[in-house]
Amino acid sequence: GAVLLGSLGLHFNVEPPDLEAGTIAGLLKAYLRSEPALRRATAAGGFLAARGLPPPFPAAYVAKVLDEAYRPDLDALARDYLAANPTRHRGLDLLPLLAHRDEAGVRAALPPDEKVSPRPVLHYRMPQAHVGLPGWSLAPAWNLWVGVEEMAEADAAAGAPQAAADPA
Repeated sequence: GAVLLGSLGLHFNVEPPDLEAGTIAGLLKAYLRSEPALRRATAAGGFLAARGLPPPFPAAYVAKVLDEAYRPDLDALARDYLAANPTRHRGLDLLPLLAHRDEAGVRAALPPDEKVSPRPVLHYRMPQAHVGLPGWSLAPAWNLWVGVEEMAEADAAAGAPQAAADPA
């Protein structure tokens, strides 16, 4: 279990309850509101743990998405995400999900060397694995993600502004 940085990357491929714009935007909004706390919790292991985290989302993108008036359909959500984040190196990587929906469009927006594997999941990259460390468990990292889902569900139940539904 020993590696140079003291941990291994732990990624969760989380299947959202559905692929509707409101659900995806709600989870993204909950994640963005939670990201500072998630980063602190994940980096609690010290400097090397913090150094291994993916870069945070750009502040301008966070402000745009968290604006109460931001209610994109899936096309707008994808355009905005790709314009601000043409990389898989984010704590919550939407590229697999967006590529599942429109692989050619996503690949066209990314640098040629950027890897993306289309699948209908949210790729949560924040946790770290300390495999082999006595007492280590993935449960705390999973529970941090569950908190994001619970926040999104509470927002939806409270009638928080969600994204527009995809026109059928």
